[in-house]
Amino acid sequence: MIIKSYVGDYKADFFSDFSFLNELKEKKNKFFILDKQVFLIYKAELLSVIQESSYYLLDAIEQNKNIDTALEIIRQMVEMDSKRNTLLVAIGGGIVQDVSAFIANVLYRGISWILIPTTLLAQTDSCIGSKSSLNFKGYKNLLGYFYPPMQIYINTKFIHTLDRKDYLSGLGEIMKCAIMAGYESFLSTSQNMGALLECNEDVLLDEITKALCFKKQVIEMDEFDRDYRNIMNFGHTFGHALEAASDYAVPHGQGVSIGMLIANQISFQRGYISERMIEELNGAIERIITPGLIEKEYFSGEKYLEIMKKDKKYTGKLHTCILFEGDGVKRHSDIRDEEIVSAIEKICR
Repeated sequence: MIIKSYVGDYKADFFSDFSFLNELKEKKNKFFILDKQVFLIYKAELLSVIQESSYYLLDAIEQNKNIDTALEIIRQMVEMDSKRNTLLVAIGGGIVQDVSAFIANVLYRGISWILIPTTLLAQTDSCIGSKSSLNFKGYKNLLGYFYPPMQIYINTKFIHTLDRKDYLSGLGEIMKCAIMAGYESFLSTSQNMGALLECNEDVLLDEITKALCFKKQVIEMDEFDRDYRNIMNFGHTFGHALEAASDYAVPHGQGVSIGMLIANQISFQRGYISERMIEELNGAIERIITPGLIEKEYFSGEKYLEIMKKDKKYTGKLHTCILFEGDGVKRHSDIRDEEIVSAIEKICR
């Protein structure tokens, strides 16, 4: 798959084994940023390519997705003999990707980098699109830019060692793209849900490819997120607030799933979708939410709304959110607090 970019076109290749590592062995002046947990699980495979290179093991938690972590890694990288010819290789999920893309963009005014996404969430969504984002002083994704990798290797073998809630997080992004692509797309993915929940690798690869093909169409129309690409935030405004309210006990993809439930409820309250439609949509989404993960206290009092008001799209009175309407999604900039509270109460019940 070739993704067109103003920064430079890049390629995503799909694998069901570790043969792609042979290509990496031939590349010089490599520096690796690896998810510490991924390294521990796949140490035997990864040592064959990183043993003669410098690397940094990142504890991939949301609290480390910040400028301090990036600067710590940069300090280690500048001690290498190479400069602008350093090749940065990121192996991990979205947090490793965000930190790595940020570093590759700013170090020596830009160095080449390769991405090996190891979570279903990253393989399905964030690996393409060229965004990098760091959190700053309690604000999520406040720092960043658009800087795509030169190459992406997607290996589905990594998925089999994910925690269940992290796997379901990836299914949340698959479902998001399926819904956004229209009712027929949603229906197809919904019918595959049994196989997806059982991690059927063939079905999973088809759904990953389908999701990336949809996102590819969107980002190639609006790479720098000026207008149309905003629709990819379906479920995200509500989901990001839930992540923060739970102190990130709720992983991103699960937050997005809950966010879609809330968005669909607001759509129903406004008359944008029928009762039958919301039952179909939310019934499918609820199947991929980890039981017992969401606590009602995350939505209690004013905390949740106050976090939402820190969102960069908040105007001071009204919220901007993506809602399902008709046979697709549209951006609405007139969402009131009362609508959100009403939808949350319904979803919690």
